[in-house]
Amino acid sequence: MLFFLFLCFVAFFGLIAIPALLFGLLFWVITLPFRLFFGLFGLLFGMFFGIFRIVFGIIGAILGFILAPVGLLVLGVLLVGGLVIGLLSLLAPLIPIALLGLLVWAIYRITSRRPTPTF
Repeated sequence: MLFFLFLCFVAFFGLIAIPALLFGLLFWVITLPFRLFFGLFGLLFGMFFGIFRIVFGIIGAILGFILAPVGLLVLGVLLVGGLVIGLLSLLAPLIPIALLGLLVWAIYRITSRRPTPTF
């Protein structure tokens, strides 16, 4: 009995699946000329632009090999400069203290007596 119920289930969904498969086949057959045309069209353009891709790829690789070391040097200089500027920016809050020290040194220099040179 259970086997018969299973066969009915398979037959029912098989009857539903056949029109769906036929509709897919119909869609495939209707679009076949367009797919062939655009496939050949794409093949021709792919070959044409593939040549450009190879040529510009070789040119780009050559320029990359030439300009990559220059770019790395510039990057290194910029990194070192950024590190120096970053360290100097940490010293920026000490500027008022340095100016006060310079003022004290200037006052000391003005008020102190200079020894006379003896020859």
